[in-house]
Amino acid sequence: MEHILLLFFSFLIEAIIMWQYSSSLFLSAHSAKVKISFICFLYGILFLFSFMEKVWLNIIVYFLINFLFLYIQFKIDLLIAIFHSAILTTIMGLSELFMFSFMSQFAPHFLENAKGGLIIYTLSSKILFLTIIYLLMHFFKKTDPKQENYIDYTDFILMLIPVSCLFIIITFFNIGEHFVFIAPINIMVTLSTVLLLFINLLVFGMNQYNHHRNIEFTDMQLLLQKEADSAEYYKMLLSQTENRNILIHDIKKHLQTIKLLNEKKDTSKINAYICQLLDSSDLQEPARICDNEILNAILGRYQRQCSIKSISSMQISEVIF
Repeated sequence: MEHILLLFFSFLIEAIIMWQYSSSLFLSAHSAKVKISFICFLYGILFLFSFMEKVWLNIIVYFLINFLFLYIQFKIDLLIAIFHSAILTTIMGLSELFMFSFMSQFAPHFLENAKGGLIIYTLSSKILFLTIIYLLMHFFKKTDPKQENYIDYTDFILMLIPVSCLFIIITFFNIGEHFVFIAPINIMVTLSTVLLLFINLLVFGMNQYNHHRNIEFTDMQLLLQKEADSAEYYKMLLSQTENRNILIHDIKKHLQTIKLLNEKKDTSKINAYICQLLDSSDLQEPARICDNEILNAILGRYQRQCSIKSISSMQISEVIF
């Protein structure tokens, strides 16, 4: 029964690590509920295959399970899914092999005799697995030109947490190698190792969550700015429409004035009046400052305000610099 619970706990941790790794690097193709259901189903199959106790079969099934999860649940190519599934399988196997070799070399009696030795070995290998996967997540974010997520290099400070946890576990190994733990102490050491693993998962999970929240917040700020610019643009369009209506009303008056002058045959006044109208700012074409319609309208509005207030570009430069 203890062996079954340990296997279940081990695959649960691997599923959580897989979730963090894939969600951090790839664009999801389905909802979170669908992904959770699918990964539980796949790792449930992996859990059943583990009872056959065939190492190579478990490795192959682990590779296929990760491949199916990546390829079906995320928008990635076939070769990319194979590549990352192979990486996860290799790192998982190497982390377990490394911790087993380390314990066999430096603490063989603790692994064989301690009641919680197998549990501590399993948890320590998962902490090492999580540490390496976390490093790879940042490496792939840095090298992938399509990856738009913001990379905060201060996150590498978090690597001190799993390194410290591994050091604590190695200390447990050495103590257990030279001293026999009584039952209460053995339980406390085992629970301490479990807590260390959960601390690592919690810290890295919260870190990824904060990254996603920061990205969403930035996108929201950009969207609000865009909406504000659009509102300003439509406000100016409305103002231009009102000015155009006013201009049409004024043109009627101007035409009536020209008509009266024409009836009096006063050509000089007619020419002077027409010249005055042509030089009016209301009949000037709007300046083309840039190709963006919204930005051009906003800049044109402020340019007209500067012209009305007789503010030159030199004065603006003096204010800015």
